[in-house]
Amino acid sequence: MWSPIIVETLEPNRNYLELLSTGKIPAIIIRNFYDKDSCNTIVNRIENSLLIIRNNKKFKDIGSFLMSYITKRKEYFDDAMKNQKLFAKLLGDLKTTDKIRQSVKKLFYVNSVTLASDSEKYYSPCMIRVYKKGRKIPIHKDNVKFEGKEYNIADIDYQLSCVLHLQESESGGDLIIYKKQWERENERFRNIEFGYSSEVIKSSDFCVISNLNVGDLAIINPNYYHKVTEIKGDTQRITLSMFLGIYEDERKIVTWA
Repeated sequence: MWSPIIVETLEPNRNYLELLSTGKIPAIIIRNFYDKDSCNTIVNRIENSLLIIRNNKKFKDIGSFLMSYITKRKEYFDDAMKNQKLFAKLLGDLKTTDKIRQSVKKLFYVNSVTLASDSEKYYSPCMIRVYKKGRKIPIHKDNVKFEGKEYNIADIDYQLSCVLHLQESESGGDLIIYKKQWERENERFRNIEFGYSSEVIKSSDFCVISNLNVGDLAIINPNYYHKVTEIKGDTQRITLSMFLGIYEDERKIVTWA
């Protein structure tokens, strides 16, 4: 059975990177990674921010997502710098992103984990995503080596994705990972706006991760197709996410969003 590794106690394991990079496992779930009080604090700050309440009928993500700036390098780095103050307000005293990087360094037993930089400009440290009722994310992959060639980060060996769950929806919002890795020839199944047709994962094995709790950290290989099912109920699903870029020879990781 293709199922995730559940980590209850954070201990280093040199094999974890190999297991994720080769698709031998769909995910690593670190239980109770972040304490619930800190999650609630961040959620309250998000819900009180003008970015959210300005239009409470629509979701609003917070941060600069590199894949939305594929041909707009200057705008990406300018926006990433502007968002530093906002993230400092939401996360700074809790050192959320620092804790993730330090824990990843320990878990994967690498030499360093640092925020990515490019010509002395720092990448966006994370994204906060707010999933309101009815929102879902279609089948997709994340591959900066293919889609982010304008950026130095594209020289990594491969990438992972980690998502911290700050608040869970009443139902829905399940993470489904398919045991099929993206290949360039799959681009014929790509939708015009975003994501891929279900034909791309036809007959593929898959893993449904539906029991994530507040404070859990999920780490996946995003080059394997994945999606998030529709949010149901009035409670928003709120997550904090970042990518991990792996340099195998140097045994180092850089992070970005």
